[in-house]
Amino acid sequence: MAAKNSKNKKQIKTTETKTSNQNRAAQIVFAAFAIILILSMVLSAIAKF
Repeated sequence: MAAKNSKNKKQIKTTETKTSNQNRAAQIVFAAFAIILILSMVLSAIAKF
């Protein structure tokens, strides 16, 4: 039983790592989109002056 429990814990950790990597990738994509949006707004404001 002890070996079975440790195997289950390893699987849970692997799943947590995958979701953690997906969250990290999603944050990077969101940050890049936000930066592009802000830069476009700034450039648009500069172009109007």
